[in-house]
Amino acid sequence: MRSGVNRKPTNMPGTVDDFMNRFGGGGTIDDSEAQQYHDRFVSNNPEDSHFDSQTYHQSATEYLGKLPDDQFHQAARNAYDQAPPDQRTGLLGGLLAGLAGSAGSTGIAGLASKLGLGSTNPSQMNADDATRLMNYARQQNPEVLNQTVQNQPWLLKAMGNPIVMGALAMAATKLFNRQRPNT
Repeated sequence: MRSGVNRKPTNMPGTVDDFMNRFGGGGTIDDSEAQQYHDRFVSNNPEDSHFDSQTYHQSATEYLGKLPDDQFHQAARNAYDQAPPDQRTGLLGGLLAGLAGSAGSTGIAGLASKLGLGSTNPSQMNADDATRLMNYARQQNPEVLNQTVQNQPWLLKAMGNPIVMGALAMAATKLFNRQRPNT
């Protein structure tokens, strides 16, 4: 397969309708196609503007919120382990900044104590700290997690294909339901 920055793979459907027909209409997509759809939903390329990134991000946050704790923890650890240090720092710093407002009078130090974090410095946090922080955002402040998903488009991919597939399935359902006439 030939690839280029502005070239779609030949096996990649070109529209959101194609996505919904394949994903939501009983068809199947493989992991590679799911990754490509993810890329299109989070893309800033004008060619991909018809992919509703807001719905995708909300769907991803909703899907993450419904995951059993053990599955979420494993996905969060996968993302942490795969991310280069600068991405980890950006992810964790964004979460801490977003959660600071909801931390109450005890602030980030109180939140760190409550969660058992080894550090509040994003560059010094380990995988366990990151997982606890992501899980707290998921459970206690999903808006912060949604903002993180939007600002860190690599995160869902790094969490693994089951997460991407789940987010895509929820997005397809929402998009499909919007198109259905009310009867």
